[in-house]
Amino acid sequence: MIALAVISAVVAMCAMAAALWQAREAKKAQEAARNAEQAANRAQEEAQAARKAVEQAATSALQARTAAEEARKEAAQAQEAATASRMLADEAQLTAQQATQQVNEITEALAAERSRRGMPTFAISPGAPDEFRLSYFGGPAVIEQLTVSVVPGSRVLGLSQHDEPPAEHLEIGPLHNGSAITFRAATGQRASAVFQIRAEPWEPVVVRADQ
Repeated sequence: MIALAVISAVVAMCAMAAALWQAREAKKAQEAARNAEQAANRAQEEAQAARKAVEQAATSALQARTAAEEARKEAAQAQEAATASRMLADEAQLTAQQATQQVNEITEALAAERSRRGMPTFAISPGAPDEFRLSYFGGPAVIEQLTVSVVPGSRVLGLSQHDEPPAEHLEIGPLHNGSAITFRAATGQRASAVFQIRAEPWEPVVVRADQ
């Protein structure tokens, strides 16, 4: 009986030891499962963050591509506008050159006709900033008196030969063929200065001051 009791006690102790070992192993397994769950949660959070970053990067790339396309369109439009402006400027310059050439041809033709008919011919050229030089040729030997007048729209405010105040009309004479007289004109637009010259008994002549 004693032997059976001892054997039973030993068996019970072994069973208890096995139960304790199984309890420790179960606890370790539970801790490992909890750690695995936490790692899985962290991995899921990192995956969500990575997905958001990818979505933001895709959105930024799309916005950058849209901005680049708009910039290319604006650059193309600016280039087209510059080309059109350049063409308009070229056409305006050509028109101005043609108009100047036509005016010069008409002036030369009138001067030639006046010279052929023995009529006075005049030329006015700018000198100093406020001075003009009136030249006379192609007519009588002497013109006793002529009148230089301001032409409306020529931006000339008045004329004078000496120190007198500027006036709308300036009396000059006598003037010999081939000579020139300097007079002043109150104007800031020398290239657009236009004058009317009257010498009796000939009709008035309009002369532009060329640079």
